[in-house]
Amino acid sequence: MKCKVSKICGGCNLLHLDYEKQIQEKKNNVEALLTRNRLKLQIGNVYKANRIKGYRNKIIVGFAKYKRKVVSGLYAPHSHAVVATKNCLMHPRNVDAIIGRITELVDSMKIELYNEKTGTGLLRHVLIRYASQTNQVMIVFVTAKRAFPSRRNLVNALVSEFKEIKTILQSVNPRNTSVVLENEAFVLYGDGTITDKLCGLDFTMGANTFYQVHHDQCELLYKVAKEKLQLQGQETVLDTYCGIGTIGLSLADSCKMVTGVEINADSIGFAKENAKQNRIKNARFVSMDSTRFMEEAKKHHTHFDVIVLDPPRAGTTPTFIENACALRPKKILYISCDPRSLVRDLHLFFRQGYKAKSMDLVDMFPNTTNVESVVLLTRR
Repeated sequence: MKCKVSKICGGCNLLHLDYEKQIQEKKNNVEALLTRNRLKLQIGNVYKANRIKGYRNKIIVGFAKYKRKVVSGLYAPHSHAVVATKNCLMHPRNVDAIIGRITELVDSMKIELYNEKTGTGLLRHVLIRYASQTNQVMIVFVTAKRAFPSRRNLVNALVSEFKEIKTILQSVNPRNTSVVLENEAFVLYGDGTITDKLCGLDFTMGANTFYQVHHDQCELLYKVAKEKLQLQGQETVLDTYCGIGTIGLSLADSCKMVTGVEINADSIGFAKENAKQNRIKNARFVSMDSTRFMEEAKKHHTHFDVIVLDPPRAGTTPTFIENACALRPKKILYISCDPRSLVRDLHLFFRQGYKAKSMDLVDMFPNTTNVESVVLLTRR
C-alpha cells in the first residue's frame, strides 16, 4: 500500500512494510521489551487482522486553509498542523465521503476555522464514529463557542445526502487544550447515539464513550479473553474500567454474575441500557472509581473469582493493583493497548503474589507500531 502523505502524517508508520513483516516487527518489539524488563514471559499467539485497511471506526479530522481553500485531514505527529488528506487508507470509504462533503460545506458556507494562536474562530475539529455492522454514523462538530452560524443548513445538507448519518452533535470546547471532547455534546440531529453489533450483542454508544477502533479485531480480542479465562458458569466477574460494558456483557453467558465499574457516569448509563436491550440479567453496573470500588468490596468482604481490566494507554496504578490483589481473585485478565505500561504493571502484580506464563498479541492497529496485548494472571 502506498500513501502520498504517510511520511508527514505519521498515522501509519509501518505502511511501508508488507503485513507479515509488520507482525514480525511488533512481535520482536514486545519480545525485546520483555527482555529489557527481565520478564520471563513467552509470546504466545499473535492474532493477525484479516482487514488491514478501511478499519477505523473512530476518526478525528482537523481543518486548515491552504491558498484560501478549506482542507481537512489528520494532525501531524506531536503537533496541531493539519496534513491535508483525501481518501485515507485506514478510513471506511463512506466515512471519507462524508469528511470530503463536510470540508466542501465548511468552505462554501464560510464557516470560520478556529485559530489556536489568536483564540478566534469557531470550528476546531470533527469527530466521526462509524458502526460498521449497522452502517450508522455519528458526527460531532467540536466548536470554540456555542453560536454556530449555518448550523441548520449544514446539518440538513449532510442528512439529506448521507442516509447512514443517524445523529449529529455539537461539543463546545473554548479552552486551549488538546482534549477533543472536553464537555458534554448536545444533539443537533437524531438522538445522540449509534448502535453497533459486537460478539452477537447490540451496543449503543454516545459521543464520549470508548469503543475499540477495529470491530473485527475487537471480537477476536474478546474471544481470546474468554478462552483464556475458561469460565465454568459459576464465577463472579468484576469488569473494571468497563466503559459501555462490552467486555463484561460478552462474558455474561459464561459466568454467574458480572459487575462492571466505570467512573464515567454516561458510560455506565449506556452499559445498563446495553444489558437491558440484550436481555442480560446477570450483569450490574456501578458508576464509581474502580480502585475505590475494590476498597469498598474489601471492607464488606465481597469476593470476586475473576477481575478483568482494560485500562487507558497509561495503564493502571499501584493502588489499583494493591486493591485488586487484596480481593484475592483466582484469575486477573489484563488487556492493554500499550505493552510498555502493561510490563510496568506486571512487576507489581507479581510482587503481590500473582504469576503469568505468556502474553498474547492481537493486532488491533494494522500499519501502525501499536499492538494490543493480553495476559492472564493467576494466584500463586
